[in-house]
Amino acid sequence: MRKLLFALIGVATLAFVGCDDDYTPSVSLEKAFSDRYPNATHIEWERERGHRVADFHLDGMECEAWYTANGKWVMTLFDIKYSDLPAAVRTAFETEFGVEAPVDDVERLERNTGETIYIIDTEQVVDGFLTDIYLDYAEDGTLLRNEVEREWGEHIYYYL
Repeated sequence: MRKLLFALIGVATLAFVGCDDDYTPSVSLEKAFSDRYPNATHIEWERERGHRVADFHLDGMECEAWYTANGKWVMTLFDIKYSDLPAAVRTAFETEFGVEAPVDDVERLERNTGETIYIIDTEQVVDGFLTDIYLDYAEDGTLLRNEVEREWGEHIYYYL
């Protein structure tokens, strides 16, 4: 019985520790967010890499907005459809990988620099292994960078 009690306490502790990233934003940060995205729904906040991140839905899209600790907006990532990519980006991708290349995810990244970046997550065989590759394009179809995924989500940290 004692072992069971310790096992349950251990599981509860791990579950609690898993919630360390949850975050309650300050009133000023919440206002800055709601001013920028007044129609956002399903908003959840967390801390990540020293930033405050709001995961939310907007017009049917899953999004995440990144802010500095003092509430300055840094960037927002929008999940979009492949068909919503600018024609130049689709053409560049299809020229390099073919029209049948598998696309797992497509995102639009808006930055506080005014720059918009389009990210395509494709699966390609690299050194004999099926691998996620993130391709970052400018709106004119210029390939800005590519990265082989090592851990989910780390590809956007480059833009912080």
